[in-house]
Amino acid sequence: MERINQFEPYLGEEEKKELMDVIDSGWFTEAKKTRELEKQFAEFVGRKYAVVTTSGTTALFLALKALGLEQNDEVIVPDLTFVASPNSVDLAGGKVSLVDINKKDLGLDLKKTEQLITSKTKGVMPVDFNGRAPDLIALQEIAKKNNMFVVEDACHTIGSFYQGKHMGYFSDIGIFSLSTPKIITAGQGGVLVTDNSELYEKIRMIKDFGRDVDKKHNMKNAFDHVTMGYNFKFTEFQAAVGVAQMRKLPQRIEHKKRMYTIFKEELKGINQIEFLETDLNDVIPWFNDILLPNQKIRDDLIDHLQEAGIGSRMFYPPIHELTPYSNLKGDFTNTIEMSQRGVWLPSSAFLTDDDIIRVCSEIKKFAHALN
Repeated sequence: MERINQFEPYLGEEEKKELMDVIDSGWFTEAKKTRELEKQFAEFVGRKYAVVTTSGTTALFLALKALGLEQNDEVIVPDLTFVASPNSVDLAGGKVSLVDINKKDLGLDLKKTEQLITSKTKGVMPVDFNGRAPDLIALQEIAKKNNMFVVEDACHTIGSFYQGKHMGYFSDIGIFSLSTPKIITAGQGGVLVTDNSELYEKIRMIKDFGRDVDKKHNMKNAFDHVTMGYNFKFTEFQAAVGVAQMRKLPQRIEHKKRMYTIFKEELKGINQIEFLETDLNDVIPWFNDILLPNQKIRDDLIDHLQEAGIGSRMFYPPIHELTPYSNLKGDFTNTIEMSQRGVWLPSSAFLTDDDIIRVCSEIKKFAHALN
């Protein structure tokens, strides 16, 4: 029986056509396709400006630099996230301050976040974990009261909404990822969105060697570097794939909803399986997620599925358990528990109903053997 991987990218003839257009154009670094992708993305998420860059990690870094993060400034980051979130703070010269999550949406705990704020805290980086967000409006109020910026790591959340606004809205800068496992991909890439024209211009300059982007094509200004900057420019090849993928996004969103609905229906009534509260009118889970009673049962299920030719992934380990951050101490009770219990099931864009039923059948066999 053919293996079902936890995730596989899905490209087709549309992407090939867009790539051939780029090859035929003779220009391969940020140009027409890149601007088209940025316009598509800004319109989709409902913000004025979008800037694409090399990765989600780079996007987080650019956001922090544009917002003026300085050496040893603290940024609060949830303990349950991918390592890119804290790494971007370190890369920008800041200090990571880890906070525990809440168990309802797996986002940062607002009360514990407030308790961590010091005179050195300059910002907070909420992570919208698998399409679900903490109370972003309340977090905005906390940030405003304490003169902090908000960089929203919305890398899991293309297609998800909070309080009627697309994720990435309730922040100074919202960040998205176009890496291979995301709902749409450019192979690799990140997107920054904002409504602030000054931040938009800063981001554009920092990612292009510190040049005034609108003036650099005048050869008299080509080497006028007005601020510290780096080379984090996109390519037209990535943009071509992204443009084609954006056109497929509405169908991908509906497919994600259908997958999650079938998983939930097929696995209902199994005592060992728990689903997080998920309103599919707003939340589009990046991956189909379930919770098991404990780490041993979680690991045993992953092994069982692997033997049946089905891929799955455990949730990220807590950041404080990773070697580079093992010196950071705190009460991370919820993060530890939810990290140990969580599994991401197969979630590819081309997964069929029969594939999902096969996965659920194996989970039911596993659960029955536990009784």
